[in-house]
Amino acid sequence: MNAEIIVIDEISMVSKPLFAYVDARLKQIKGTQRPFGGMSVLAVGDFYQLPPVRQSKPLCVYDPEQIDLWQEHFQMITLTEIMRQKDDVAFAEMLNRIRVKEKTDELSQCDRDLLSQAVTAPEECPTEVLHIYATNKNVESHNTDTLKKLHSNIIIITADDFQKDKRTGRMERRDKPFTGGRNDLPDTLNVAEGARVMLTRNLDTLNGLVNGAFGILVKVVRSENDGHIIKLGLRMDNRQPMRHNRSANAASDDLVYIERAEESLKFKGAVRRQFPVKLAFACTIHKTQGLTTQTAVVSMKNIFEPGMAYVALSRVTSLSGLYLQDLDEKKIYSNPEVTAALQTMRQASVEEMMPLLQVRETASRPDTLTLIHHNTEGLPSHISDIKSHHEMCLADVLCLTESHLQGSFVADSLHLDGYTMFKRNRHVSYTNFPHMASRSGGGVVVYLRNHFQVQVKQYLHNVTDLEFLVLKVQAPFPALIAVVYRPPDYSLTPFMQNLVSLLDSLEIMDCHPIIVCGDFNENQLQSGRKQILEQFQSRGYSQLITSATTDKNTLLDLIFISQPDQCLHSGVLRSYYSYHNPVFCVLSSSQS
Repeated sequence: MNAEIIVIDEISMVSKPLFAYVDARLKQIKGTQRPFGGMSVLAVGDFYQLPPVRQSKPLCVYDPEQIDLWQEHFQMITLTEIMRQKDDVAFAEMLNRIRVKEKTDELSQCDRDLLSQAVTAPEECPTEVLHIYATNKNVESHNTDTLKKLHSNIIIITADDFQKDKRTGRMERRDKPFTGGRNDLPDTLNVAEGARVMLTRNLDTLNGLVNGAFGILVKVVRSENDGHIIKLGLRMDNRQPMRHNRSANAASDDLVYIERAEESLKFKGAVRRQFPVKLAFACTIHKTQGLTTQTAVVSMKNIFEPGMAYVALSRVTSLSGLYLQDLDEKKIYSNPEVTAALQTMRQASVEEMMPLLQVRETASRPDTLTLIHHNTEGLPSHISDIKSHHEMCLADVLCLTESHLQGSFVADSLHLDGYTMFKRNRHVSYTNFPHMASRSGGGVVVYLRNHFQVQVKQYLHNVTDLEFLVLKVQAPFPALIAVVYRPPDYSLTPFMQNLVSLLDSLEIMDCHPIIVCGDFNENQLQSGRKQILEQFQSRGYSQLITSATTDKNTLLDLIFISQPDQCLHSGVLRSYYSYHNPVFCVLSSSQS
């Protein structure tokens, strides 16, 4: 499993036991006892929405009887931009107020008047619009009535139930399916071509055929031999180009054809095959969480838990698209335990997560120079990640190690708008170690803003076996910048010889400050002698980075500077795609 981030949506509906199972399974897969197997977990959702089923407390609410993985490991970031109701500000603001309303609170007269505008008599509600109810009983009743009202050609699809024949030992199809029992796949389906349906299983997640996806049943496909129904052709609401799973008879249409799914029944040895769909003229509030629709009919009858009213009312994009039945203010309330939990939950520090963004005003000044170093573990693989990294875009000088480039050709995709690219590949970096030069990987790249005056130094006296690049820049102030990569298996003795020659050459150029950055593969957090650090310190350099830069909490990525008083800010950034995190410094033309 190569994934590093797991995203969990609708986190309010995730129970503590399920969360604990995810943690245990990831530990098992990753082979480590670190929380969630050392993976980053991004939990998205709103705890004021629907809680887990079966009376389980939301993850943010402490429960002494359950394993708690939330309090210690998670921090909160509140998103403030409204997306669903962005074109109806008054409606959006009202929803924000009822979202946190407690049982004892009264609705304001303004909110009461707004909701009253949406109240509609049942006979005036459009039939073709999605109806949202609190209970399955209400949903099933509406679906049955609407199917009869809109369609005369109702098709009854019976399940194919198989049971082992005691005499032959073979699975034989029963004449009639088993009835009763709470099975995922029903014994009979009443549908019609043109009816609204919803998938009840994940069939093809890559193509959006997931549990809860809506569509229209367009075609019922029967066997030419016996007329048995073998496929259903659906036109999904969220249509997208299908990567596979298209039937031959779908060549000229936009339908998705599904076959019967299989389920083991409680009867010994019995198996059911039935289509994983259900009527969807209506659905429960729980099924709509995460849904956005232009219009909906919402009934507040039988609402039984906090957050239900808010979820139901907030599915539509505007008040004009809401048809409201059974308005009852007492059904609009939130969970006070959630309010208390969120008030005490740790807030994520943007300064800690994105330190360079916090000082972007300083970094953007014309008299400052912002330098970032990052071991990308392969530039071609991660160029899109670099281009979309908000803090990387603030760099005046972007120094990259382990570029993994080969040859002189550079693909257009590797160029950054507004920057000039300089590179030195591994194969030209070793004179006396041909086995190092012939290996793949390694290499250094520097991106420099186009308006900077620069002299590039790729070859220096006595620097024969080192992956490095030197730039002498003139704007916004003179500075000498070197980027260095030391492979982890490169012996310290020849590396130090070449590093000393590099530093000697830099000092001869008589340009300050001198900044040397790179991945030196010398862990500054480990006890014992550090020869690379000692060499720089003996020449008056300071090392700016003090916290871990890798996933294993080692400090390998360093920035040395000859005039540390010119450094205004420095630190470690975050990256999700590399073992290494970027490091940065913001320098001023005058000493601070």
